[in-house]
Amino acid sequence: MRAAIGMAVVFVAGLGFAAEDKKEVKLEGTYLIVGIEAGGEKLPDEFVTKQPEAERTITIKGDKIIASKKDGKEDPATFKIDATKTPAEITITTKKPDKDETAYGIFKVEGDKLTICAIESEKATDRPKEFKTSKESKSLILILQRKKEK
Repeated sequence: MRAAIGMAVVFVAGLGFAAEDKKEVKLEGTYLIVGIEAGGEKLPDEFVTKQPEAERTITIKGDKIIASKKDGKEDPATFKIDATKTPAEITITTKKPDKDETAYGIFKVEGDKLTICAIESEKATDRPKEFKTSKESKSLILILQRKKEK
């Protein structure tokens, strides 16, 4: 589970994109991972939500996404999006000591819910085309809920 949430952090990114009506939409803020699907199966909700909230919290700011790891350290990534595509595309890069890791994905926004389907790969052509996973695919779906500001 921790590996799935850790992998999830790689796929999440800050978003500022042009919506269908051409208005700029900014989704900076704090999100909570509320759902994960991998290998064609959705992880049980209670399995995801029983993890400490701090380990499921993602902060989106500018072109950066920051997740807190179990040890309290931050795990930052940067992103680029193309909202002119259908579905909208996202490319997330995480700096690693030996080599940067890239995840290619798609995303959609429904109210305060952000859904991302992505795969870690060296080729952009591996980017998912739809919001689903399978046993044959290494793609992952994350469902994030924006936290209400206090």
